[in-house]
Amino acid sequence: MRRLLAILLIAALLGAVGIRQADAAGSIRYVPPVVTIVTDKPSYAPGAVLSWRYTLYNGNDQPLSLTFTSAQVYDLILRSEGKVVARWSKGMQFADVMSTRTIAIGETMELTGTWRLPGNLAAGSYELEFVLTSTSTEPTGTKTTFMVGDAVMPGLGVIFTTDKLIYRVGTKLTVRYTITNLTSGPIVLDFPTGQQYNWTITDIAGKVIYDWQADRAFTQAATSLTIPAGHSDAFESSWDIPADLKPSGFYIYFTVLDDSLGALKTQRAAVLMGSTPPTR
Repeated sequence: MRRLLAILLIAALLGAVGIRQADAAGSIRYVPPVVTIVTDKPSYAPGAVLSWRYTLYNGNDQPLSLTFTSAQVYDLILRSEGKVVARWSKGMQFADVMSTRTIAIGETMELTGTWRLPGNLAAGSYELEFVLTSTSTEPTGTKTTFMVGDAVMPGLGVIFTTDKLIYRVGTKLTVRYTITNLTSGPIVLDFPTGQQYNWTITDIAGKVIYDWQADRAFTQAATSLTIPAGHSDAFESSWDIPADLKPSGFYIYFTVLDDSLGALKTQRAAVLMGSTPPTR
């Protein structure tokens, strides 16, 4: 029920953003589907499991029919510098079963999954392409990028959360980055200055709309954080969303400034912000 509610709220919010557009005569004109794909992290170690979420919003004035000629609904393609380095479906077999799915007006279709990345990936930037394997001529594919970094410190667990998925403008957004030490001894994180973390919010086009460290001063002396065995420590911060922020989808990036965290150093989340504050 919570998942269904979230999907309905997302669809409603996207409608408020203006996905459905009217021409000068006032009638609804055709608009292509709005598609997104987001990974659970912006960076991974080689061989790590990547989790992804794909959404397709039908903002047109008629239902969208998707026909699949086999049991395969999607594919994932991984590229480095334009060259294909891996394909999710390679070596798989799918039943020859045809199916059709209809996306109603204003409905959002969501697909989720995981993919274990190849263990031999070199450090660098990679492009992940999502392909919806339907016969529809509509633009239903999309792409995103992520980084492959150094191996993660053994025995370290990281969880990054936001207090909500959907926010009203004029309210508060809170983020929390939690580090858990699962080893038998203490872990020490070292920072070159008094600043231990930073976080930013960008719109879907990549424009930065909030930078936590802006206009803040930090001591230039090195600092450290010790996490005893079996314990956790957390960085928590908040932002007052401007009441005049244009409703849309946004990405949050949270970085702990210790290089030993490897691929866990930066975490990412996707949220929606829109509508107006409730009347009091």
